[in-house]
This record gives sequence, structure tokens and C-alpha cells, in this order.
Amino acid sequence: MEPPAPPDAVYLQARAAWPGVVLAREDFLAHLAARAASSGGAQAPHVEDLYLACACAKGLPPALAHFERLHLPAARHALARRGLSPDVVDEALQRLRERLLLARPDGPPRVAEYDGRGPLEAWVRTVALRLAMTELRERAMRPAEALIPALMPPDDASFAALKHRHHADIEASIAAALASLEPRQRTFLRLHLVENVGVEDIGKVHGVSRATMTRWLKAARDTLAERTHAELRRRLNVGESELHSLAHSLLSGLDLSVRHLLR
Repeated sequence: MEPPAPPDAVYLQARAAWPGVVLAREDFLAHLAARAASSGGAQAPHVEDLYLACACAKGLPPALAHFERLHLPAARHALARRGLSPDVVDEALQRLRERLLLARPDGPPRVAEYDGRGPLEAWVRTVALRLAMTELRERAMRPAEALIPALMPPDDASFAALKHRHHADIEASIAAALASLEPRQRTFLRLHLVENVGVEDIGKVHGVSRATMTRWLKAARDTLAERTHAELRRRLNVGESELHSLAHSLLSGLDLSVRHLLR
């Protein structure tokens, strides 16, 4: 095994990787030693990335510019490849900036916790994914009312008149059916219908496979359809044929909404 490089050589090597980022030698070597001590004493292989992380933790504008130019686009691409909606990606990246680059009352920015054992880009991507999953969980806890417009079937010639006459009852029936679902079933439908999150990513949030998540979504849809139909029957004082036409059109709309997303 080769002996570790002298501290001055490590500093010059790391500094040369980031033109314009002038971090004091003492600051970098102290940071390098602290991260090595927290990781068992061995020198980290990614000293250039450690230099950049240390400079970002110190708030040096050229370092922050390099971080923004290199690592945020890579994190954005990684999240977008998972099928997350643009607004979820944007929110996750904003959280990432705040989490990693802003000083805390009790310590430096969290980017200082990067230990150089793996590439900084991979470390940032991992943090971004965790933050995106947190954002999805928080969105999943929002009120169910946002689901109602997504569940209403589109207008067509056969349904327009009935929908006009019974719009309030239809909305109330869907709302009552949604309220009767288990919280996690509402979560599945909200993420899929309102937030446009893919089946695989919802499964990752809940720690299950795509196949299991597909079954759970179908069960949530079936339960919602059955309870919506039952609630319509209870609320509407119409003939059986009219109720059948209304319920059939509404439930067909629910079918189309969920089947489209399950694809």
C-alpha cells in the first residue's frame, strides 16, 4: 500500500481541481483530518470533492457556483428519470440547497458532513432523493378535496345533462367515498392522480414493489367506485334507469382516470 501523500501535496492537488476556489490551507487540512477521524482514520479517496464541500461549507461564492453548476443539474436529472413531476423536483432541489448549503444555528452547513468516501455527486443525488420522498409524503397528507376534480369524468353528450343536474351530489358522493377510504388508500390515489407520481415511485415511498403497488392502487380504485355508487344511490331521488346511467358514466370516468395512470 502506498503511503499517504504529504498534506501540502494533497492540498495543492485538491485546490488545482477547482480554479478560482481559494480555500485556506489550514481550513482544508483541518477539515480533511476531521472527516478522516470520523471515518476510521484513513484518508478519503475523493479529496478534490472534499475540498469543494469544505469551501461550500465556508460559503465561498466560487465554490457555491461550482456546486450549482455541476451537482444540482445531476440531481435534477436523477429525480426526473424517476418520473417525478417537475414541481416535486423543483421543491426537492430547493430543499437540497437549504439543507446542504445554509448554516445551522448549532453548526456549519450539512455539506460539511460529506466524508469523501464516494463521489460528491452521488452523495448529493442520494440526499436529493430522500428529500423528494419526504416531499411526496408531505403532499400525500394534504386534504383529500384536491382529488375530486381529478376523479370527475369528462363531459360527454350522454352525461352532460345528468352531471349538470346532479353535480353537487356527484361531488358529495365522491367526497364521502374518499373520506371512508383508509388514509393510505387516499394517499395512493392522491399521489397518482394529483401529483402525477409513477407507480414505481409510490411503491418506493411505501417500501413495496411495483407489482404490489399496482394491486394496492387497483384495490383503492375498486373500493372508491363501490362506495361512490352506494353513496349516489343513497343521495339521489331518481329512477333506477337514470341512476344506472349516472352511476355508469361516473364510474366509467373513475375507471378511465385510474387505468390511464396505472399504465
